[in-house]
Amino acid sequence: MRRFAVLFIFIVFTFTTAACSFGDENVNKTDKTASELLNTVLNSIDFPPTVEVTEKSAFEEMGIDLSVTEDHAAVKQMLSVDVVEVIILKVKDGETEKALEQLNARKDSLINDFAFYPEQVESANATIVGSEGNVAYLICHVDSEKAEKKLIEEINL
Repeated sequence: MRRFAVLFIFIVFTFTTAACSFGDENVNKTDKTASELLNTVLNSIDFPPTVEVTEKSAFEEMGIDLSVTEDHAAVKQMLSVDVVEVIILKVKDGETEKALEQLNARKDSLINDFAFYPEQVESANATIVGSEGNVAYLICHVDSEKAEKKLIEEINL
């Protein structure tokens, strides 16, 4: 009888653990669009004028392979005086690391290829690359930490 009780507890524990971990891959997956998340970032801090990046070729020039994404949105500075940029990628399952590699390469490019003047250097060096759930992002702005905080709050709502 005792063996049966131990076996029963083991089976219940195993199925309970499996059931709880079964949905873990969907934790923190947001239903918000990349554009909605981009607007959250843009409204969280004061951005200079930006232009929306819409063409696939423009993303490719930035080093972003859109095949890893389900949805994407981006803006960059309107004038070359500023170095600001936001890229939001809702990534496909299993593609977060690849997306982060691309965003980190873009960050390096912003720092090394686009930042010449003190304000540009400050903005580029403050660039944050990160991910939360199924969203990978790059925020290039002197107040990128504040924008990232608002973005993460919005993803987790």
